[in-house]
Amino acid sequence: MENQYSEIKLEVEEFLTKFENDENQSIAFKKYFRGIQILFTPLIHKPKFMFIGINPGAGYYNYEGNKSKYVKRLSPMKNTEYIGQEYRLAKETRKLFKLSGISQIDLKNSVKTNYYFLATKNTSDLNKLLVNLKDYNIDKKSEKWITKLIVIVEPEIIICEGKSIFEKFTKSKVSENDEVYYFEMGKIKVIGYKRKFSNIVNKEKVAKLLREKLSEKL
Repeated sequence: MENQYSEIKLEVEEFLTKFENDENQSIAFKKYFRGIQILFTPLIHKPKFMFIGINPGAGYYNYEGNKSKYVKRLSPMKNTEYIGQEYRLAKETRKLFKLSGISQIDLKNSVKTNYYFLATKNTSDLNKLLVNLKDYNIDKKSEKWITKLIVIVEPEIIICEGKSIFEKFTKSKVSENDEVYYFEMGKIKVIGYKRKFSNIVNKEKVAKLLREKLSEKL
């Protein structure tokens, strides 16, 4: 497991070194890039839940106040960030699990990552950064890395944190009016939800689907 993860780390490090030293990308690097992070939890094998967002935000970069140095976290974290943190999505996720009747232990023992490991201030900056990185085949690289990570982790349920990531990850389209989404990827159940900024829209409906899918036998 650790060896497989080390392969992802090495590839991400190689990409970052190339990007950081590319004079043609210096403007985009300074303007949009706020760091890189693979996991926001320990690396856990066969958890009930794996969370996938679109990309890391600039919170850590802003909090540190060091505008001259980006965030670089390629190793797993020691603790799950959704436990104890007070930013909005962490609180919303804890509320969702409480509504679902799911133990906080299952949340603590979950895995959290993002489709793109590149941190930016917002989605608009992410899209601008991705345009600049077309020559790096960053979309293919990101898809390969997240696929490898899922193979390593082997989660029971993947929770996509928003409509855009659900559509990108599952390669499917959902109705604008829907608030909760579902897809099956082999044995893995994929649940997505609509967000308004960092708020989960209709948590009760998402919680109901979570309960239903957890009660189903694999």
